Amino acid sequence: MRVSNERADPSLGVTIRTRPGPRIWSALEYACHVRDVFLVLRERLYLALVEECPSFARLYRDERASLARYSAEDPDDVGRELKLAAEMLAWAFEGLDEAQLQRRCIYNFPGPQERTVLWLGRHAVHEGEHHLHDVDAALRSAAATVRTAATVQELRSHPIV
Repeated sequence: MRVSNERADPSLGVTIRTRPGPRIWSALEYACHVRDVFLVLRERLYLALVEECPSFARLYRDERASLARYSAEDPDDVGRELKLAAEMLAWAFEGLDEAQLQRRCIYNFPGPQERTVLWLGRHAVHEGEHHLHDVDAALRSAAATVRTAATVQELRSHPIV
């Protein structure tokens, strides 16, 4: 994940991994999640094209973030992988005809519901857009947290007498 560091901010490596709250992912974790969503949706697409109305297993997003150690991944690697995953998913959808877009599948989140392959494509776009906002919010919040911590540290190291 390429994050601009034009000001050579030494805290960027911390900021990108900082969770703004106990139940809110860091910007890096959101980027990893979107990468994995794109890869999983691509596999679901192919499954829907060869099976009659397949039912998809849940992604287990929170468990996946922990088990896959999203927070320890290298941001530049994640950026390259996210770009590749998006390109692979786009390529998979690009060649579909109308009949293929109307094939059915069972999407099991938040509850089982019959969907079309076209819906899967729209859902992928929604996930990318939605989590782009999450990444931005996480970066802004984490940057404020890191700046506050640095200010507190500075004040402690230079007490006013």
